[in-house]
Amino acid sequence: MPYCPKCDMEFVEGITVCTDCGGPLYESEEAAKAAMAEERAKERARELAREKAMYEEYLKKDGARDDDSEEDAPTEEELRALEEEVRRRAQQILPPEPVHVYVDKSQKYDDLKSSASAFLLVGGVLLIISALCWAGIINIPMAPVSKLIFQGALTVMGVFSLIVFARTSSSAKKLAPQIAEEKTHTHDILDWFLGQYTAENIDSAISGPEDLSEEELSLKRFQVIQDLLVTGQDLPDQAYVDALSEEIYSKLFENR
Repeated sequence: MPYCPKCDMEFVEGITVCTDCGGPLYESEEAAKAAMAEERAKERARELAREKAMYEEYLKKDGARDDDSEEDAPTEEELRALEEEVRRRAQQILPPEPVHVYVDKSQKYDDLKSSASAFLLVGGVLLIISALCWAGIINIPMAPVSKLIFQGALTVMGVFSLIVFARTSSSAKKLAPQIAEEKTHTHDILDWFLGQYTAENIDSAISGPEDLSEEELSLKRFQVIQDLLVTGQDLPDQAYVDALSEEIYSKLFENR
């Protein structure tokens, strides 16, 4: 069935655009995941190629060192500083990675119910108007053939809207029991993390935090939290990991 990876919704055959976000649909959930994974791999390859080119350019500007001379070999500190400089420059020219915002099941449920109500309203109005037209109560000043086509189109659109309403309502009904389960799961993960790690644990995993700017330190902390979540809880959804990391970061560092 057509699938929207952004809204995590399936649609009836024939729909090509998501009714919530307006994005294009994939032929199935599996096809969407495969396409997104392939795109991430291509983007990572392009990023590595750009970073390599910038690294070589940086060496040329600063003067290439003699590879055969041990005296001129760069120190570990110089290499680390060079790596950070290349990374900063790459971030300035690379296009931002697409942001996949995590939408919890409670929000998805509300969105589905809202969409279902809209389709029910539109479908009901269209069918009422088409019924009045077929009964002759509403007389449309058109040629007979054009009138039949117009009334038929109204009826088809009304029926189609009700089909989408039924499909969306069914998806919302299936999602409803998962809301409490997701909230409990999220609460358990947060309790586990905050019981295992402190702000000091996070900072101790960062090399040379005193040499980093506030922005760089915040980014490093966020990355450490992400790594601990992924390795400790085996979470496959990166958007979910990001949402958890933001909440954990807020609890550990923003109230200090």
